[in-house]
Amino acid sequence: MWKLTAVSKSRRAMTCVFLTQILPLSLTHHHHIHSNNTCAISDTSRSLHSHSHLARTTPKGYLGLPIRSICSKSSEVTSGLQSMQNPESVTYLTQREAAEIDEILMGPLGFSVDQLMELAGLSVATSIAEVYKPSEYNRVLVICGPGNNGGDGLVAARHLYHFGYKPSVCYPKCTPKPLYDGLVRQLESLSVPFLSVEDLPSDLSVDFDILVDAMFGFSFHGAPRPPFDVLIQKLVQLHNYDQTCQKPHIVSVDIPSGWHVEEGDVSGQGIKPDLLVSLTAPKFCAKKFSGSHHFLGGRFVPPFIVNKYKLHLPPYHGTSMCVQIGKPPQVDISSLRENYISPEFLEKQVAADPIDQFHKWFGDAVAAGLREPNAMGLSTVGKDGKPSSRMVLLKGVDHDGFVWYTNYESRKARELSENPQASLLFHWEGLNRQVRVEGSVQKVSAEESEHYFHSRPQGSQIGAIVSEQSSVISGRHVLHKKFKELEEKFSDGSLIPKPTNWGGYRLIPELFEFWQGQQSRLHDRLQYIPHQINGKREWRIVRLAP
Repeated sequence: MWKLTAVSKSRRAMTCVFLTQILPLSLTHHHHIHSNNTCAISDTSRSLHSHSHLARTTPKGYLGLPIRSICSKSSEVTSGLQSMQNPESVTYLTQREAAEIDEILMGPLGFSVDQLMELAGLSVATSIAEVYKPSEYNRVLVICGPGNNGGDGLVAARHLYHFGYKPSVCYPKCTPKPLYDGLVRQLESLSVPFLSVEDLPSDLSVDFDILVDAMFGFSFHGAPRPPFDVLIQKLVQLHNYDQTCQKPHIVSVDIPSGWHVEEGDVSGQGIKPDLLVSLTAPKFCAKKFSGSHHFLGGRFVPPFIVNKYKLHLPPYHGTSMCVQIGKPPQVDISSLRENYISPEFLEKQVAADPIDQFHKWFGDAVAAGLREPNAMGLSTVGKDGKPSSRMVLLKGVDHDGFVWYTNYESRKARELSENPQASLLFHWEGLNRQVRVEGSVQKVSAEESEHYFHSRPQGSQIGAIVSEQSSVISGRHVLHKKFKELEEKFSDGSLIPKPTNWGGYRLIPELFEFWQGQQSRLHDRLQYIPHQINGKREWRIVRLAP
């Protein structure tokens, strides 16, 4: 069967002393705002630098990849990183604070402009991908300004290309520096089109689904000069777009270009983005953001800055480079749909044996890095005829069937004892694939259950003993108390006995369906049906209407 199975203390202290001596006193000043608005964004710190050599190189305000603690006390490091109990509570930065944070990042903390720009651009691209799938919105125009905000846009365009979008770039005032020259050459090597302002259509909605506003960041002052005043007006004009037609979605990097960094859209006639990607932390103007989606990006702010500024920011999930903040947008559930784009799934391409075909697709899911590709929905029905479903984990599969493990006194176990028939459903969203399996169910041998039980981590073994699955308990404290008692009992490494009421089941397949999502709901559905040929079971493949 196929089984699915430091820096020294004194040196750190010296670093803390060094930082205490060089960081501006204003770092102790912070603003913590409780807001009901869905908003926030941060930009680059290019101005208001107290050190002239930093003023020449500082990029925008960034949030970022976690780095090692600089201070020795763990409580000081982690206090600012705790998850917010209230998702509407977030810290907003003034222009000066954002600039000071950039000074620290690129001064004593050792970040370079190109590092921060790469992380910021990646955050913008991943935020766009979270909301606007390339199968629906793939034509992207990235409008880049002459500074760091524009550099973020160039980086985002490169990542969007690799994510499957078709980006074009409007970069009317190229910055004559090696960093920006390199970003342009990278895009040219991908054959990403560069369009002049004159090349742009009068109505941007004709050629583009997404418009990325990467013109000006939080350090911008005054009125926009040509040609950016014209470009901003092109985006503003989209607010009056015919609502019966699909208008492009506007994405602003850090702050909407032309907004006052602290007061927002003062005139009320500025850009109104649909998606705002804040970098480092939201700026004060972000409180005025009223669009549908607000993301925080960058993920490079170290604990020292979080604690120094008392930043309250939402935690990032897993390896994500962005996190949504503020209230989730109001969504019309009936309008939620995905227009799948997948290779054709044809009868001549599939294996004759459904188990072999399953192994192929499962291997694809593993290779794609999908989370828990062995997760499957298990549906059962008891003698009362009422169905129930839950997610379980596949722990083995071969030509004898599909194996999982559970408590033999749970609801699913009771229903299987009354009606030993079940169905399994695998859903691999990242590949637009599903596999459905139906069949009869029987317990695996005691030896097989025993072997798997002792292959599990000690905590999982103890958890199986502690949990009387599906029974009513008075609270989590009951589980924790039992767990701690058993953890202490087996702390000497002695063998943990498998509970007699715990073991595996095997579903013996009698029907398979392989589903591949396609455009316009014309999905591929290939079903394997068993039949006898000369006393031997063979599988017949038929195509079902979607």
